[in-house]
Amino acid sequence: MTPANDHSLPRFNLGDALHDGMVAFRRAPRSFVLFALLLTGLQLLLVPLQERLFTVHGPSTRPLDLLLGLLGLVLSLTVSLWGTQGLVRGAWACLEGQRPRLPALLRWDGRGFRRLLGAWTAVSLLPLVPLLALLLALSLGLLLLQASPGLLSDELVVLLGGLLALLGLGSVGCLVLLATYLGVNQQFLAQITLLEDRNGWSSVNRGRRLADPQWVLLLLLLLIKGILLLIGGLLAFVTLGIAWIVAWPLVSCISTAAYRQLRRRELEALASLSPGD
Repeated sequence: MTPANDHSLPRFNLGDALHDGMVAFRRAPRSFVLFALLLTGLQLLLVPLQERLFTVHGPSTRPLDLLLGLLGLVLSLTVSLWGTQGLVRGAWACLEGQRPRLPALLRWDGRGFRRLLGAWTAVSLLPLVPLLALLLALSLGLLLLQASPGLLSDELVVLLGGLLALLGLGSVGCLVLLATYLGVNQQFLAQITLLEDRNGWSSVNRGRRLADPQWVLLLLLLLIKGILLLIGGLLAFVTLGIAWIVAWPLVSCISTAAYRQLRRRELEALASLSPGD
């Protein structure tokens, strides 16, 4: 059974999400900070491998550099997914009143890792398709312009060039809007994938259904989280990285608290419906 319409869902409370997330973080700050410190350290260790892909003259063509660079990228993605698992798992435990220790955050979950990788891949493909279509259209247009001398009049060349410019600008604007839309309604992708045991496109569609009715408020939530991460990143230089390793798990706790609130309100709305609705 689903609500009759989206307006039957209670309104999302941004203040409660921020408060609950901060309370969750304060339940196990040492575990979160140590885990974030470990993840950051591992990512920094992988930077030299990834830098092998490039030289001062541009992309490297040496097979060894390509191999090591790709290995660095794969390991970096693995660390990111593993870290996301631990932070979401820890945040959920804290929201349930527990105080998880570092070993609980470090635990490897192969099945959850595969589901999360599939969900991230699915959401990454959404802007990729229109981007490839845009590049194809612009490439064909440029090829036509290059072949135009003697085939098209000067007026048509100017007109075609203007249309290509408008196409490029309009498409970039649409891609920005699409990225913003996805950024808002997919900000709970990890929570949905890991806590609802979903895969790939199922997680993406679930994120849209959960977030779209509260899209404006969740846009504000996304901006607040971005500001917290930005402050943490800027202050990292004067706090020896402490601000960043605090901001990162704090934002994860806030995201998980917001997801938990949306999920609870959805269940409350479902429970309030009579059998005849």
